[in-house]
Amino acid sequence: METQAITNLKALLKNDPLWYRDDEIRKFIELFKKEKLTRSDRSRKHHIKELLKTTDFVIGETGYNWDQWRLPIECVVIHHTSSSPTISLNELNILGLRLYINQYLKDEDVKGQPLYSGHYWYGKSQLKENMCFVSYHYLVRPSGRITQLVDDKAYLWHAANLDINRRSIAIALTGKYIDREPTDEAINSVKYVLNKHNIPENKVYGHCEVADTLCPGNTFINGWKNRITTHS
Repeated sequence: METQAITNLKALLKNDPLWYRDDEIRKFIELFKKEKLTRSDRSRKHHIKELLKTTDFVIGETGYNWDQWRLPIECVVIHHTSSSPTISLNELNILGLRLYINQYLKDEDVKGQPLYSGHYWYGKSQLKENMCFVSYHYLVRPSGRITQLVDDKAYLWHAANLDINRRSIAIALTGKYIDREPTDEAINSVKYVLNKHNIPENKVYGHCEVADTLCPGNTFINGWKNRITTHS
């Protein structure tokens, strides 16, 4: 993108409550749906993602109560971030933000309103500057480090399945596990979260078991799912 276009978009993000309706932002969101990106696509995606990561974009002071759809927790959905294992929380936030943008562009309940999640980084006060748009409740690093991102009661879009979203906890392992398995440390940390919520073995799902996706990798169902659900 040209320097002037980036400057104009940055000003829009900082000043227009409905910045997400801009054509460049819409094109950015559509890029996540494409299986193959051109060099131009990759460049646009990179520049806008970096802009969103570094700009204090406008969000709503109040908004729609997404958590009204939450049901008691019954199951867990396992994801991978399909990224670097060191992915930042800031980048995770932007990746989750795109799901809210999609919703605000099509949902009659929120069309024409500023973006608002009503969710805050876990352990931080419920102030506007702490509002986040992440799509997982827990993040697990290869080292086994667990980060709770939002409160368990948060209703999140993560499974592409409305019923599952309403009654599940989302756990994401950082990294890409298409053809390999997570570390023992990561597996043990996932098991810790399952035990914390008393999730039975038959209520642990990979994302691929509730939606049409490869996440969390093609070795999950016949491989490391058993490592997670086997008690030790």
